[in-house]
Amino acid sequence: MRSIVLAALVSCIAFGTAAAENVDPGDDGSQYAWSENAGWLNAEPAGPGGPGVEVSDFGVAGFMWSENAGWISLNGIQNDGHGNLSGLAWAENAGWVRFANPQGGVRIDPSTGKWSGQAWSENLGWISFPSDNGIKTGWCQATAAVPTGSPSLRAARSGNDVELSQLTLAGGASWHEVVRGSLSSLRATAGNFQAASLDCAAENVTQPTVVVAGTPSPTAGDGYWYLARRVNCKGKGTFDSGVASQVGARDAEIAAAGIDCP
Repeated sequence: MRSIVLAALVSCIAFGTAAAENVDPGDDGSQYAWSENAGWLNAEPAGPGGPGVEVSDFGVAGFMWSENAGWISLNGIQNDGHGNLSGLAWAENAGWVRFANPQGGVRIDPSTGKWSGQAWSENLGWISFPSDNGIKTGWCQATAAVPTGSPSLRAARSGNDVELSQLTLAGGASWHEVVRGSLSSLRATAGNFQAASLDCAAENVTQPTVVVAGTPSPTAGDGYWYLARRVNCKGKGTFDSGVASQVGARDAEIAAAGIDCP
């Protein structure tokens, strides 16, 4: 029987306003990780709405509680939007906890909300997140599927930058990714996006407009192309236009170029 002592739980938190936790959405005890040197860690130590752990598309916030290690802040943990966690958590009595490590780190399954993998602490040892009966979050569970459709995009130069606009979050999208390439290379290769791709111009774009800073002016007769795709926590949409006249397979070619947004 796992138990956590919560004496003076709320009054002893000196971290400011707690996050609105979204752990254990089924209220079935899916809130525990295990430290080999500190025992059970509780990601929902005060029940629903308390100072527990909250997962969002691009990060993790809130606190875990351990009888032996005290409060562990997860406010330094990043989510890549698809459940792969990285960064450092901080245990007030045990120091840093590394979520990305050579053993594979910690991941959240977007389909189930279940955490899995291991984090590492020099003082706490390995912290395990068992996928069968460990922590579960409600993050991403309301998202039905990978986004559909192809967004429109308009580019306009603004000094040394380029402003991209008309990025609407339709088709189930939560954010956009934008890649950039060379128009002269695209023409010279008859529409080969693998050869013409340059870089990931913008990622995690949640607003209709994004500025790509420091874009150099193209040489005479050349220019840049930009393509956007819709993304959510369940996966990435497509760079394809969806029209029969499109040349090449944009998704496969851009991925083969090695500049696909993370």
